[in-house]
Amino acid sequence: MLIATPFCAHSQSTSGLRLSTTALSFNGSSGNVSSQPLTVTVTSSRPVTVRSLSFSNSTFSAPSVPLPVKLPSGQSFTGRISARPQGTAQTGKLTIVSDAGTFTVSLSETATAKPATSHSASLSWKPPSSSSDAVDSYQVERAPSGSSQYAVVGTTAAASTAFTDTSVTSGQTYVYAVRSVDDSGNASNPSNTVTLAIP
Repeated sequence: MLIATPFCAHSQSTSGLRLSTTALSFNGSSGNVSSQPLTVTVTSSRPVTVRSLSFSNSTFSAPSVPLPVKLPSGQSFTGRISARPQGTAQTGKLTIVSDAGTFTVSLSETATAKPATSHSASLSWKPPSSSSDAVDSYQVERAPSGSSQYAVVGTTAAASTAFTDTSVTSGQTYVYAVRSVDDSGNASNPSNTVTLAIP
């Protein structure tokens, strides 16, 4: 026991301070400020004075503490490190300077999640200039570019000569055509086609 005790005391005196972690990672995708605990433990047999805390990136922060501050021997103190979400991933470093040495904590945060972008295709046309039957409605058809397989994606009343297709997919190209339909359900030949590329 007499041999073990001096050895233990020498080890504590050498380390001085112990941090609960050397790296903190934050998830910024929610868009909300998040925080995580960081515990500092005084491992020396004497008090340790913390002289300064500094962050290399202003995205990260901690509650303001009057410094320098003397921490009693054997005590642990827990603070909250916070991160503000940014549009791009962030990295930084927390530096703690004390009379027991300088300690660093690596910091990182993922970028905020980008909102899903919705796309649509807006079409408009002129009523037929001549028709033996009155127009009851219009039928909008669509085919993937390079395909002759058209599918009906919407209908409008006779009074409406415009349609917005909200079922498009980003990065795709579509070919559209319109047919007029009489009150008996007979459809005309397709109109001229229009090709639209969706961003």
